[in-house]
Amino acid sequence: MHIEKKGIGINPSSLTHYIDHLAVICIIMDIPLLFIDEEDFILAKKYYPELKAEWAAYEELTPEYLIARYDVLYMSDLWDRHTFHEKYAPLEKQYKKQLRHVHCPHGFSDKAFYLRKCANEDITLIYGQNMCDMLKKEGVFEQLNQYVITGNYRYTYFKKHRSFFDKIVKDEILSKFEKQQPLILYAPTWLDLEESTTFFDAASFLLDNLPDHYNMLVKLHPRLELDDVALYYQILGKYELKKNILFLKDFPLVFPILAYTDIYIGDTSSVGYDFLAFNKPMFFLNKQPQNPTLFQCGTVITPADYHNLYKIIASQLPQNQLSPIRSQLYEYTFGPEIPFEQIKQNIIQACT
Repeated sequence: MHIEKKGIGINPSSLTHYIDHLAVICIIMDIPLLFIDEEDFILAKKYYPELKAEWAAYEELTPEYLIARYDVLYMSDLWDRHTFHEKYAPLEKQYKKQLRHVHCPHGFSDKAFYLRKCANEDITLIYGQNMCDMLKKEGVFEQLNQYVITGNYRYTYFKKHRSFFDKIVKDEILSKFEKQQPLILYAPTWLDLEESTTFFDAASFLLDNLPDHYNMLVKLHPRLELDDVALYYQILGKYELKKNILFLKDFPLVFPILAYTDIYIGDTSSVGYDFLAFNKPMFFLNKQPQNPTLFQCGTVITPADYHNLYKIIASQLPQNQLSPIRSQLYEYTFGPEIPFEQIKQNIIQACT
């Protein structure tokens, strides 16, 4: 039996979309998640009642504060192990211990330029075979120091607490719509290194032409606001009063929303891979000449066809022919469900 080291989750960048990933891992490990943003702390307490959420002032979160109190840090921020240990070397010598860190990826997507960096972490959590093969394809798998296969632990957690999360979605989201009718989720990514987001290019086509018999939930990536502040607020201001459109900001939960989604529209966001768990119709806005693996699970719509988007959707539903492909890609990406106690013990072993 391996001796468990004292760990803590941290979100030093205060990125809201990291909370869902870190919170569940911290619950599994039975460790606290430390916040430096009070609003994020409140969100976590509200949406993850089992979480041991703690709050500290930003100036208190120093390297010495962490190494004096903990042995393992759990983060979604990328911090390669060589830079990490260079920074902590003097303190490790002073405290006579090595500070370990576990990288918790904030979802899986076809963005290899981002995920390949996980190979430089100290201990990396890997969802399943798809991520392993991507790292091999990128030529970095052998650079992994240690890794733990976790499966889709966030989906497992959602299922364990389905009734709790159902009430949140009904009270805070679905009740905001004037009519209860089929729900379309639009979940664009941000303006990353590959300029993948379709939000600024496609929003007018999506929102101006939305049929009256659909509700649309737009899950806004937290970084979109910074990508183009003026256009971001111009879009929100133009459509936020429409009775069948709702913009969702600062809402960390993902699977509870997906459970009520009838049609998914996205680009290269990791939410698309999450949605595979429900095996429902998917449509992808492809602004770049690319062919991500996920796109085989739905209908691809290019900018030239944005104006016909809803005609295309109507013609392609219910997409039953793609159901086996979605199931296969889900299994390849996340694999079988892994018991939480097994995940915990595997991480403890990796940290020793």
